[in-house]
Amino acid sequence: MNKFVFISTNSIKEYYNFLLNKQKSHKFIVDTVKLSWLFVFLSLCWFIYLRFVSLASTEWYFLRKANNELAAMQFKQEIVKTEILEQTQRNREKMYGNNQTKKIIEIRPEIVQIPNKTELSYK
Repeated sequence: MNKFVFISTNSIKEYYNFLLNKQKSHKFIVDTVKLSWLFVFLSLCWFIYLRFVSLASTEWYFLRKANNELAAMQFKQEIVKTEILEQTQRNREKMYGNNQTKKIIEIRPEIVQIPNKTELSYK
């Protein structure tokens, strides 16, 4: 069994006119609701901006600042390493002198194999 529902266009038109008249009579309330939703939307957008964009840029600022400090400290460390190497070189030169003026005898131990049957004696 098929049912067919017929809604006359007059009733839809009457309801639409009723809504328009109601809106005209309560225009101040409708405008207030629209403005309040606009204010809520803009407040939400501002909060999102402050929370994520501004916070992220602030974090990146402090990260860049910390990286610059780290680079400066590493540069100072390299300078200290260079000074230590120079001082070590000066100490070696003072200790051993110039190779051209002093003759340094280098002793290099070598591995010598001695047969087991050989007897060593001191004479």
